[in-house]
Amino acid sequence: MSQRPLDQIKREVKAANRAPHLRKNYIPPPDMIDALDDVGIGGAYHHGGPFDATLASRNKNKKYAPVEAVKETNMKALKATPYEYVQDSLQRHMPLQGTATVPSGQEDMFGRRMSYEEGADVMREADAPGGAYKRYDHITYHPDDLKGKGEPSFTIEREAKEQKRRRKQAGYKGNGAVYEMQPTRHSQGHKNGSVRVRERSGNLAGPSGSHPPEGNSKDADVRPRSNTGKRLSDGIKRRIDSIRRKYDDHA
Repeated sequence: MSQRPLDQIKREVKAANRAPHLRKNYIPPPDMIDALDDVGIGGAYHHGGPFDATLASRNKNKKYAPVEAVKETNMKALKATPYEYVQDSLQRHMPLQGTATVPSGQEDMFGRRMSYEEGADVMREADAPGGAYKRYDHITYHPDDLKGKGEPSFTIEREAKEQKRRRKQAGYKGNGAVYEMQPTRHSQGHKNGSVRVRERSGNLAGPSGSHPPEGNSKDADVRPRSNTGKRLSDGIKRRIDSIRRKYDDHA
């Protein structure tokens, strides 16, 4: 280790600034997302991200090219992907999909036989390279447990989800009540004898729960508004009478 760490850092920074991908002619221009960052002076600039590893300026030298690290696995994935999905990714710039959807040895939608090597299932196989995913010797796992939750957590959560699904299918809300939609007063109800429609209205019953008087239900709806108009007219009459009396007294 260097005795002068500050000088070592300066040398590393200087060497990094001389990297080919940092030269002006290799710097990628701002894209649509970069334009959203209003930095003011200097204008928009490109924000580095994980996809910058695929730029040609980053892959000049095969010894240090980032894509070389995943070249072998990418080739295996492309070999297990039908031809049409690969062309959609290259020509239409769509994400690569359909990998290993057709098992090896079977034909795809156009009759081409797929031939590729199937890797280990790291979610289920205990002898997979690098070890199974989230599997420990001191924990018991259910065969359907793909996320490595372990027992009894996996069984408890699955039973809770199953009970919730059953309650939802039965229309149970969890508080002991089952709700049924009822038509409103203005909707067209069934008039046959087999179905009875109960109308609901907040104006048909008073605070004490008494029944409305006989007659048209529209009169009950209009009555509060007519009472309000009557009180208003009585107040105006009293004010006019008061002004008239004051005028007679002065006369």
